[in-house]
Amino acid sequence: MAGEVFLSTIAHQLQETLDGIIDDKTDGIERSQYLHKWCDEPEMKGAYVDILEMGGPGLASEKPEGTEMATGVLKEGTLTRFIARTFALKMMITEEAMEDGKYPEAIKLARRLKRAMYKTQDIDATNMLVRGWNTAYVFGDGQPMFSASHTLPHGGTYSNTMTTPLSPSRSAVIIASSAVRKLPGHDGVIEGYMLKKVVCPVDQWAVWAGIIKSTRVPESDFNEINVVNTEMDLGEPVAIPYWSNTTTNYMFKTDAEGGPTFRHRRKARARSWVENGLEVMSHSVSAR
Repeated sequence: MAGEVFLSTIAHQLQETLDGIIDDKTDGIERSQYLHKWCDEPEMKGAYVDILEMGGPGLASEKPEGTEMATGVLKEGTLTRFIARTFALKMMITEEAMEDGKYPEAIKLARRLKRAMYKTQDIDATNMLVRGWNTAYVFGDGQPMFSASHTLPHGGTYSNTMTTPLSPSRSAVIIASSAVRKLPGHDGVIEGYMLKKVVCPVDQWAVWAGIIKSTRVPESDFNEINVVNTEMDLGEPVAIPYWSNTTTNYMFKTDAEGGPTFRHRRKARARSWVENGLEVMSHSVSAR
């Protein structure tokens, strides 16, 4: 059985000679997950979830007196299916290792597995951003998450990415905000949305903090107000350490429905059991 904790694995903690244990943190790791700050987290009711886009009826038509009114039409758009995946990990320890180990805090298998699961979830969520422009990972309309060619049910397309990639700046926020305020709804008529949050690689945290929190702008010798600060409510930037940095990669979360989502079919569950024939204690954690 590979992966067990034997006496040879923990040889340095068999006698009480250590002054302390240097280890990864585990306490509070669920609360500190980054995905809580930028993803919606609904529960799944089954093995998969279908998201169907509906559009219509568009604008009303002028009706001359005494004539029949026009009939509105609903149209189905793309269907995207999300399938629950299971992530799991187990660790095992012999009874001898439990009996002779003088520092139980050095092992704490259940806590280590909990940390592994919550880190896995955070990195899995971040993959949505890492693969956001990757055409190998597409939605029902055949486009990746960020695309200039997302389809609409009544025909036509819309873009949720910059025409020209821009480095983090006030100008980037203003251009993105103006574009988002003119985005169409599912029926193709301008709906208009608002920017709510900046999500970025951790390398950009200081730049975004300055852009969002400064009340004045340096271009006018600090005389002009910074509209990003005074006219928008972007809160704290979410700087994700698992997202590798480039000059221009970042995301604005908006108030549009169907934003970034991390769906739970079953939240993390821990189990323990003893294999008596081998005198081995097993701990596991799994989630879907």
